[in-house]
Amino acid sequence: MNIQSPLQVKNNHGKTLLDIGALKRIRSGDIKVVPGIKRFHHTSVELIDGDILELDAVVLATGYCSKVPYWLQESELFGKNGFPKGHGWKGKGGLYAAGFTRRGLAGVSADATKIAQDIRNFWNQEINQIKKEGSYS
Repeated sequence: MNIQSPLQVKNNHGKTLLDIGALKRIRSGDIKVVPGIKRFHHTSVELIDGDILELDAVVLATGYCSKVPYWLQESELFGKNGFPKGHGWKGKGGLYAAGFTRRGLAGVSADATKIAQDIRNFWNQEINQIKKEGSYS
């Protein structure tokens, strides 16, 4: 059997392999794989099997074949191909996209930095506006 490194698989097949222990934790039961999400609520999600999970956060990993247009009813940021249009990382109403640059983890990192800076700028503007109005002490 010819076992390739993740970099060899990327170069030879165009696929990225990234497993830093998730599969082992899934097999052990530390991470539970659940059916698809039917509906998001304020502090919980309803699964397609009817179960409701109370959660602090949801991380949705769509993989490298983007299915965003199928589940996100938004056409300003994402095109029909499932990738962001134009600037590629910022949409309306606080919607951001990270990792769609096809540059691997370096692209995710660059997007995350832009997103963090944008959120920081937004909050700085909010704080400055509050200070100008005199309601911040």
